[in-house]
Amino acid sequence: MKMALLQHLFLSILVVAAVIVVLLKNKPRKSKYNLPPSPPKLPILRNPSARQLPYISLHHLARTYGPIIFLQLGEIPTVVVSSARMAKKVMTTHDLALSSRPQIFSAKHLFYDCTDVVFSPYGPYWRHIRRNCILELISAKRVQSYSHVRVEEVARLVDRITVFSRRHKSN
Repeated sequence: MKMALLQHLFLSILVVAAVIVVLLKNKPRKSKYNLPPSPPKLPILRNPSARQLPYISLHHLARTYGPIIFLQLGEIPTVVVSSARMAKKVMTTHDLALSSRPQIFSAKHLFYDCTDVVFSPYGPYWRHIRRNCILELISAKRVQSYSHVRVEEVARLVDRITVFSRRHKSN
């Protein structure tokens, strides 16, 4: 008798705790950011409207929520601007804030703490490495110096395609 009472008590406490957790999780929180309107999100799938072709789903979202929309694309919070007039206004007033790249976990660990040209945040360091790449790697003189390598590689590619096509013609 005591065991059955303890089991019922335990189950009722568990149910009450689960209800409290669900209520607290769904409680609307006041965001510290002033974000634009956003479609409702599902816990795992994030924005369900992003299942169609991107330009079609973004068009439907812009009709529903306006020219500026907040989307959660995976782990990256994204603001989408779908009006040319609004995009021009955003790009002229907030250009420095928008020109940086998001810090992606994998890029941070695979690409030397985001210190390469592609993943480095916009700033003096990025401008420095970009200038070095342009001057040292892709200058006209440097590209011209490797022209013989490109000619050899194209000749090899043509030879391989010729051999491949001859083999398949005989079959």
